[in-house]
This record gives sequence, structure tokens and C-alpha cells, in this order.
Amino acid sequence: MTTLTNFFAAAGLAAITIAAPAFAEQSNAGSLAQAESLTDNTLKAFAYDWYARFDNGASIEALAPNLPDSFEFVYPQATVTSLDAFAPLHQAAQEGTVASAHDIEEIYVHPTFEDDLFEIVTPHTYLIARKDGTFGNIDIVSRMRVRLGLVTDRDPEGALPKIENYVVMFEGAADDDVSEQIAANRIGDISDNDVKSFVHQWFAAADARDADAMIARTSVGALNINLLGTEIASADDLRTYLEANSAAQIWAAHQPHNISIRHTKEGFAVRFIVHFEGEIEGVGPMRLTNVTNWLLIEEDGELRLRDYTLTIL
Repeated sequence: MTTLTNFFAAAGLAAITIAAPAFAEQSNAGSLAQAESLTDNTLKAFAYDWYARFDNGASIEALAPNLPDSFEFVYPQATVTSLDAFAPLHQAAQEGTVASAHDIEEIYVHPTFEDDLFEIVTPHTYLIARKDGTFGNIDIVSRMRVRLGLVTDRDPEGALPKIENYVVMFEGAADDDVSEQIAANRIGDISDNDVKSFVHQWFAAADARDADAMIARTSVGALNINLLGTEIASADDLRTYLEANSAAQIWAAHQPHNISIRHTKEGFAVRFIVHFEGEIEGVGPMRLTNVTNWLLIEEDGELRLRDYTLTIL
């Protein structure tokens, strides 16, 4: 399983459940806000990861767990409704590609009239370098309909999001050389969309108050974390901080957005805005926005958090 697959399974995100028996009793409104934020972060983490998998050369076997037995993918050149029909289309695309990047600024998640079905809209630019020496610079709007909690033979616990419908609309295309743009979307085997998925995975874990999931994404080495004056130098100290925060939170919802990424010699310097809403025992309701700066590094082939600072606006 991928890191994100393990995260879904461990946190029970597909069912959108928040188990918090040790915490103060939540208000109905607070529980709803927290559940909605958890859903939003879960689905955005999944969507960024889905596009990253394509750019990382994923096989059909790596995509299949997120597909139900019957689905509809509508591309400008073809419509496929089964894994057997999708597999050769995907294989041909991968075999004809030298490198690609889905350049995504933001992903939008919307509810539908079905509680477990969501719409994910992704305006982006698809950059591709083909083996025949040609290039593509294609403006796209894509729309997924994703169901949570669906049980399949490939996912018997229903832990993973499933794409039931996917529509791709081309808005414009050019054939200029995009090699440098593609290269600028990654460091080694890790793409910028992997980084953006990581951000939403982290805050899905924060919404679920899952310290284990956050520590699993933290460097095993020395940390450089300063959270409003609290300095944290190790994963053990971070766990203590997270667990104390969780115990004091009646409910909490984190909404990260406007993620920007710079590539440095050490790793990915990530800056984004987080809107927080929640209620803290002994403090009361809180609404605030902060600017967060991270440094994510690669350890054993996986992204890990090393540096973390935030500034309240």
C-alpha cells in the first residue's frame, strides 16, 4: 500500500468517523464542522496524490484500488467504463510519455445530495514530454465524483475513496517545449503534488486528532519547530505537544490553502495559509488564520516534516 493508502486505512477516513472518547464533549455544530474539514482535507489529499501517481509513472495496479467495479471516465478522445477498458489506455499513455506534470494551483471539493458522494474540481495545466519528441501544454478542468466507504474486492474494508465518474475538459493547448517546467515540478522522485497531498494529509490527521499519523510524517532527526513560542526539537516532544493540544480541544477544524513550494538544497520549502476554527477547553471558541512555513525533507524515500513555524495574522 502507498503511504496515503495506509493513512486512509489507519485513520478510518473513508467512513469520516472521529473517535474522541478521551476528549471534552463536542457540540453538534463543532462536530459537524470538524467532520466537514476532515472530509475536505481527506479528499484534497487524495486528489493531489491521484495526479502525483500519474506523474510518478504509476502502474494500473497502483490506481485500481481507488476504482469501483463500474465507473465512467470521459476523456476528449475516449470514454471508458471498466478497469479492463481503462488499463490499455493508461498503459499506452505511460509508454508514450517521457515525463509529465499536473500543475495544480488549488483543488475544490463540493458535497452532493448523497452524503458519501463528493465532487472534486481541479483546474490545472497538464505538461507532457512525449517519447516521439513532441510536447503538450494543455489547460484542463477536470471533475471527479468520489464516493467514500464503498466496499470492493480490491478494497474489502471500504477504506479508500473511489472515483465513480471522471470528466476531463480541454480548454486550450500548445505544443511548446515544457521540459524545464516539468522538471521544476519535482525533486527527484517526489513531485510538488506529493507535497500538496502531504499538507492535506497532515491536517486531516489534525482534524482527526491523530498524533500517530502526524508523527509518522515527522523526521526522525532533529526538528526545528516553533509554534507560537513553543520550541520543539524532537518527534517525542512534538507528540507530547500534539497530545496535550488534543486533550484540550473540544473540536477543531483546519483549512489549509494557497500552498506555495520552493525547491531548496535541503528539500521542499512550503508556505501556506491555515484557517482554524475550534473550541478550546477553558478558553472558548476560537477563529484565527495563520501563515505556516514548513521544510519537508526526504527520508527513506518518503516526505517528512523537519521545520515548522507559524505566524498568526
